[in-house]
Amino acid sequence: MALRQASRSLILILWLIFLSLSAPLHAEITASFVSKTGFDKGILWKITSPSQRNSYLFGTIHDADPRIINLPQKILRTIYKCKSMSLELLPDEQLQQKTLLAMLYTDGRTLKQVVGERLYRRSIQALADKGMPEQFVASMKPWAVMTLLSLPKSGSGEFLDKQLYKISRQRGMKSYALETFEEQISVFDKLSRREQIRMLKQTLDELDTLPQQLEKLKQAWLQRDLNLIEALSKQQQGKTFDQAFMENILDKRNLVMVERMQPRLKEGRAFIAVGALHLPGEKGLLHLLTLQGYKVEAIY
Repeated sequence: MALRQASRSLILILWLIFLSLSAPLHAEITASFVSKTGFDKGILWKITSPSQRNSYLFGTIHDADPRIINLPQKILRTIYKCKSMSLELLPDEQLQQKTLLAMLYTDGRTLKQVVGERLYRRSIQALADKGMPEQFVASMKPWAVMTLLSLPKSGSGEFLDKQLYKISRQRGMKSYALETFEEQISVFDKLSRREQIRMLKQTLDELDTLPQQLEKLKQAWLQRDLNLIEALSKQQQGKTFDQAFMENILDKRNLVMVERMQPRLKEGRAFIAVGALHLPGEKGLLHLLTLQGYKVEAIY
């Protein structure tokens, strides 16, 4: 039973990239942080193309908290008037199988061999508390263990991204993925052994404070405060994640996303949902869209 639950959880991992990026918040946000783009407030933005066709960009948080998945009517009404839904990835059966394989060593290596006895035992104990058996965890890669440890508790499994996809299917909307599975997973698989061990150790060290830290992130999202969300990310750089990792998981992906959403934006009536951390900043999606001639306006 625990193994089946773990397998079902794996499809959520890629959607938790934003969550795990912002989880270990070591310091309070500095008062001096100021956004340079002006896109400070709002998680739902109207995107108007040069040809005056309207679409919408929604900044999500990858969580199953009822405060998050019970979407306000403003957002639901916006979805209902759209004809397409674009997400980072689409949660189909093929994606679930690929994710499971990507998180496991298939070359004979084990987690214990890679991270050592002490860190292995700490990982086994921590994931046992989440109902995951040792025989399953033993073959996992360190980055996969780290990400599973960052999973918030969820009884329903109805994370916001999954909820959005379900709505799109129920309404017969066309569904699109902005990225491929291989592109997303490569960000983690390219991490060196040393980097993965460091990130896993830090996550284990801060496990007891993780719920409080995640609540800070959720509160920033509920307040629709992109400035605070960006500040949380800035605080994290150089601690758990180095600059190269942040560039790979945010800046480079933003360039890909903004290019791939072009056909949908030209069609109009597109609803595009990505992790909220992709929206703000000079290299964020909102600023990149303005550079391409789009008008962006916060509506929620």
